Order: sequence, then C-alpha cells, then structure tokens
Amino acid sequence: MTLTWQNLPERSSLFWLRVITWITLHLGRGVARILLYPITLYFMSVKNKGLKATRTFLRKALQREPSFIDLFTLYHNFAGTLLDRLAVLTGRDHLLNIEAHHFEILQRYADKKQACLLVGSHHGSFEILRALGRLRRGIKVKALMYGEATPDIVNLYRSLNPELHQDIITVNGPAALIGLEGDLREGQMLALLADRCMPHDKRIQCDFFDGPIELPTTPVMLSHILKLPMIFFVCLRTGWGRYSIHFEELGDASLISRDDRHKAAQDIMGRYAERLEHYARRAPHNWFNFHDIWDLQAP
Repeated sequence: MTLTWQNLPERSSLFWLRVITWITLHLGRGVARILLYPITLYFMSVKNKGLKATRTFLRKALQREPSFIDLFTLYHNFAGTLLDRLAVLTGRDHLLNIEAHHFEILQRYADKKQACLLVGSHHGSFEILRALGRLRRGIKVKALMYGEATPDIVNLYRSLNPELHQDIITVNGPAALIGLEGDLREGQMLALLADRCMPHDKRIQCDFFDGPIELPTTPVMLSHILKLPMIFFVCLRTGWGRYSIHFEELGDASLISRDDRHKAAQDIMGRYAERLEHYARRAPHNWFNFHDIWDLQAP
C-alpha cells in the first residue's frame, strides 16, 4: 500500500479515538480529561511522522523554533477535540460551549432554505460544526468525508450513533453524490475539508505562509455543479469544551462558465488559503493537519 496522509495520521486518530472512547464511556468525561495529559505525552514519545510536519508548521506560524510546550499544547488540543467529538457523536452537544462569529451568514441562507457548501480544514474540529447546526435552530449539515482509507473510523462513528452517521457521506467517487438533490432543495448544508488533496484530485497551487501548497479544486467544482455558494468556516478549540466558530463568505462558482472555471478555482482557493493562514496565525496550536503540505512531492 502506498503510504500517504490518508493511512498515516488517520490510523493514529483511530487508535486515540478508541482509547478516549473507552475512557469516556467507562470512566467518565472528567477522568478522560485528566488522562489526556499522559495520553498526549505517550503520543509524542512514540515514532510519529506527523511530529516533523507539525514542527515545520509551527516554525512558520510562530516565526521561531517551536518549544516542547508548543508541541504538547497542539497535541493536547488534538486529543481534546477527539474527546469533544464523542460528545457530538453521542448526542451530548450541550456539554460544549460554542461561540459562533458571523453566524448570520449561515442563518441567512438557512432562513431561505438555500443550501451552501461549507469549506473547512484540519485546523480545529470539523465535528463541532455539526453540533452547532443542531444547537442553532436545527440547521442540518451533511459531511463529505473521504473514507476509502479509513473504514475502521467510519465503523466506529456508526457504532456510536447510527442515526447521526447518516449525515456522513463517504466519498469513494462521483456516485457518492447521487441522491443529494433532495437534501439540498430542503436547505441542508454540505460541508467538506479542503486543505488536503486526494490522489485523483485536480490541484492548483496557492500561497500559504512563505511557500506554495497544492489545494484541490473539488470545492469549486461542487459549487459549480450543485449551484451552491461557498462559505469558509473554522472551528477553533479555545479551552475545555469551548470552541469558537468563524464563518466568512468565500465565493460562488455556480454561475461561471466552463471556460472560466480554472480562473475561478485559482481565485477562490487562493482566498481560502489566505483566510486559512489568517486563522492559523491566530490559533497555531489548533493545526491538526499532520502532513507537510509544503512538500509538493509527497503522494
């Protein structure tokens, strides 16, 4: 099997999801909070290819050499999001304190039953967005996730909450989008992460910090095909069970011509990279993309 980001970070995520799931369900959330500290130390002590990529990112974001405290804080935040993800998956969203900034952008479309494409990243926690959707006037979010390399994680989600799992669309090809039209007509939101490329994705280069990265054109393609305006979002962990979600208008490729799609993709994804960099500088210890995105030769 070719080693890519799909089957390295996600495998470690599965291990920690299982550990934290068992601790939370059997010992309680308070005990799990205490045990996050030794879990984080263990994760940092074992052979971890993502640690090098994390150092690279923090060096750019902090503009200095990252310290042990920097690395520990980032990985502890990551472990905390896994724990909080359980609250979402088990229907205990009320345990989380979620502050939404510019939520009116999303609410405006929801009031008109206009579906949108929500474009996020591995900066912060993706699952918190779905919790916010249920806590704020029942906005429903369907998540597009690439599951071909992580079936065990998908199965874990399903076992925790089969009903909630119905809102996860596992993308294994274009056929995964069949049947979405009805949901979109009802105003359901579609969300995906756009800071990683799949092997078959069309890619464009964008500036991010001090170097070029490759981003997929998939969000722009979906906006064009499904006629959906695009909204950038980021869900930042700010403390124990506390999150700050930010929404911004990103673009709309629904009306562009076929000949203009490449330029639209360059403009919109360039704007996405700029906003991602903005929030990554504000909250560098929420960066959970354990892959060197500046390595354009990586598979």
